[in-house]
Amino acid sequence: MISFDKLVSEFKRIGLVNGDVVLIHSSFKSFGGVEGGPQTVINALIKILGDEGTLIVPRFNFDFSTYGTTWDIRSTPSHMGIISEFVRKDPRSHKVFHPIYPFSIIGKHANKLVQHRYKGGYSKDSIFNQLLVLDAKIIQIDKVYKSTTIIHHVEENLKVDYKYYKNFTGYVIDENGEKYKDTFNLYVRKLDEGYVTDVLPIGKILEDKGVMKIDKIGDATIWYMKARDVYDCTVKAIQKNPHVLCKIIQPTEENKFLIKNYSETLKFNKNYVNKQLSKDRMKKD
Repeated sequence: MISFDKLVSEFKRIGLVNGDVVLIHSSFKSFGGVEGGPQTVINALIKILGDEGTLIVPRFNFDFSTYGTTWDIRSTPSHMGIISEFVRKDPRSHKVFHPIYPFSIIGKHANKLVQHRYKGGYSKDSIFNQLLVLDAKIIQIDKVYKSTTIIHHVEENLKVDYKYYKNFTGYVIDENGEKYKDTFNLYVRKLDEGYVTDVLPIGKILEDKGVMKIDKIGDATIWYMKARDVYDCTVKAIQKNPHVLCKIIQPTEENKFLIKNYSETLKFNKNYVNKQLSKDRMKKD
């Protein structure tokens, strides 16, 4: 079991310091056990960051875009793990208003950051851009590498040819409990052309260039990087190879499920995809 003091020591060792702005993507269970649970991890991070620092966690939720579910800034849960959910519920937490790509933020810049009301999940006025403005660090805690979300901000800024703007309209509820219909957008893959996200090549590039440093805390693998370095390196990689972040699966009727769910499931759980494909075939039979 990892203690609070050990977490503080280890996060400092990998490079986190007082006053940092840091975005944390996390899988709590990857640590292998933490005394006191997820709150201990949050407390350790805030201890290091201090009053001048800022903790940012994604509280992404895809029910609005997938099912048209009403999104409530006050209560809709995060789909990004238990640490993210603990931060969302923390009374110190400020909430970013976006029904698909919202964030929860604690610290010095929280109040200013939540003033950013934007429609595009990865747009130039989104929190992803603010990571660059504030010279933020990014820490990913997991067992396997699962992308670095800011790369999608790069794709939109460069207007890569395998994506397009898609609108999502539905009901949202604001801080005052007011419910209304609104439209938001994402720069999404062209599914009908078979494009799927493939993050492993850029992960290797970031590692080889020294942009992404890899370490361990407990059983968890830690990927540590600066947002600006990731952004600049990804820009250069796309300029060199416009399709470095994607590949094509033949867009047949049989492959529809595979294409739609590839980035979320296939790379990390091939058995799951195979089972789903089998179920779909059984239904057809």
